[in-house]
Amino acid sequence: FSELLMYEASIMAEGGKTECALDHIYKHRAAIVDVEAWLSMAGDLHIKLGQMREAGLIFERLIQRNPENKEYIGQFIKAQQPETEEEALGVCMKLHEKYPRSEAVTVCTLNMCSGETFRAFVDKYMQRQLRKGVPPLFNMLKHQFNDADKMSIISELVHGYCKSLEACQKFHSESEEEELPTSYLHVLIFLAQLFDYKRDIQEALYYIDKAITHTPTYIDPYLVKGKIYKHAGNMVEAVHWLEEARNLDLADRYLNCKSAKYLLRAGMRERAEELCALFTRENQNPVDNLNEMQCMWFLTESANAAYNKQDWAASLQKCHEIEKHFVDIVEDQFDFHPYSMRKMTLRAYIGLLKLEDQLRGHDFYSKGAKVAINTYLHLHDQPNGQTNGHGNGESDGLTEKELKKQLSKQKRAEKWKKKQDEAKEQQQGTTGGKDTQKKNTTGTDGEVVAPPIVGAELVKTETPLEDVMKFLDPIRTLSPQCPDTHTLAFEVFYRKGKILLMIQSIKRAIRTNPSTPEIPLHLTKLCDYVSKHPESDELVKGIIAEEMEGLVPGGKIAAWLDKYAAEHTSGLPQTFSVGCARAFIDSNTTRTHLEAVLKFDFCKATLPSCLYVLEKLQAGSLKPSSEDLALYKKHVHQRYPLCPSFKQEKDIKR
Repeated sequence: FSELLMYEASIMAEGGKTECALDHIYKHRAAIVDVEAWLSMAGDLHIKLGQMREAGLIFERLIQRNPENKEYIGQFIKAQQPETEEEALGVCMKLHEKYPRSEAVTVCTLNMCSGETFRAFVDKYMQRQLRKGVPPLFNMLKHQFNDADKMSIISELVHGYCKSLEACQKFHSESEEEELPTSYLHVLIFLAQLFDYKRDIQEALYYIDKAITHTPTYIDPYLVKGKIYKHAGNMVEAVHWLEEARNLDLADRYLNCKSAKYLLRAGMRERAEELCALFTRENQNPVDNLNEMQCMWFLTESANAAYNKQDWAASLQKCHEIEKHFVDIVEDQFDFHPYSMRKMTLRAYIGLLKLEDQLRGHDFYSKGAKVAINTYLHLHDQPNGQTNGHGNGESDGLTEKELKKQLSKQKRAEKWKKKQDEAKEQQQGTTGGKDTQKKNTTGTDGEVVAPPIVGAELVKTETPLEDVMKFLDPIRTLSPQCPDTHTLAFEVFYRKGKILLMIQSIKRAIRTNPSTPEIPLHLTKLCDYVSKHPESDELVKGIIAEEMEGLVPGGKIAAWLDKYAAEHTSGLPQTFSVGCARAFIDSNTTRTHLEAVLKFDFCKATLPSCLYVLEKLQAGSLKPSSEDLALYKKHVHQRYPLCPSFKQEKDIKR
């Protein structure tokens, strides 16, 4: 009955009947047993009605019950109606005096204060956390670095701690008590993370090496060093340091998973599978066991690793396994529907329905879908040119272990297909087909036999642009905030010749992030396609003309590119994309735009942007020669010397 009353109130509130909902929960207050839910709803309704005094009292009670709830803290501050930032800071300070151990209150106070107030507050906070050795301290403070002044204050304080601890074993020379050696260790780790955040790799390595020398048996410095090398673009070295950390505690599942994840990103799939086998079911293939357990991070990383190795079969197989898991998740919830009605957990039931509506908007699905889309685009563009023979079902380039695995899956698929064919024949040739069908589509234990997913069969598709929509449609609907969604959508619709959908994709990409590097080339291709493929329907023709005028006024794409280039002079991917767009318009200028990329000031370029352009150049964009690629790598290597992607072949061999 209590749950039914709360559900009824929530329906009233969603319908805009705020006063009725508030009267309803006060009227039945004695019958509602979920006190925290009652208080939370009452406080929210009071705020909507402008009754701030009552709301403040309620949220004060809620904070007493749970001082780590950020939503309660935010609503309490709102109920106090502060008119200035100083008043809001005063409210936070009072909360901090009352709940000094609350991390949520502390973070809220740090967000509000600035200047010397921030210095005094963060100084006290960091000393306490460094003394205790709280590992996530840097992540707790990282969002403060968006403010340059706050970042400068934190950096200055931590450098001061380091010097003072080295000199007198105190955070400040005027402090009374000496600190333990572990305080100095955690300061060194924090400094390494700080320089890594600034992408000053050499300084980060200097401090993390000091931390490892200080306490060689402490795991955290090895993890941080691995992350530093990852940010430097050297995944092989990052794997080495993650393995060093894992070997310090072989029973730690987190370290095992972290090391396996780095191995996959370094392209060492077999070694990653061997590591995962240490914590999976014995006498079972570790990959099959992880797939059975719906281990999404492993599947997404494996799909990406296979794609990077141009193993299209394995890549598509992992992506389809991810899709199957999301289908299974929805089907598994059917058991919850009668349970919810029986137990009257209606609010949880509504939450489940809303989750199902947004399920494929999860990052795991988005990552897998993007790999699948890129793979299908490759299969469409190069139907007979798949690398390693994986695309046409041959075994060229496969190791013996991979070949055995592929043949085993093919045999299972053939066996399942044969079983289904026999079931159909028996159903057609006998009466009472229902019993026969049931007998032949179930296993020995009575369970339904699902067809195995075989990558070698998936890459044989003759309709990649139709198959790709299975992955594209969900992320277009549920992940519209990601620019990659719309750039990939344009690539698909461009190949399908869907002008209106191309326009929609570009408009969404511009609205999501105007600096998306693919926009110039996509817009140029769109203008070219519209000019070469006039629409016969007058209504559609008018819509296209109106939308194109909004995107490219007067159809002057060259002027649009000039404006875009002027707004993104410091962006390497944007400079490269503008060059590709201009070369698309006039192929005679290709060399000029390639030279502009090679003469770019790489001190302004980030490592991901340099890798992005390298991938495009290696794919043939702007038609670089081997000498041009070598020159590009040489320039970037001077900026990022630790990244092996930019080392010359002679350096790699040496």
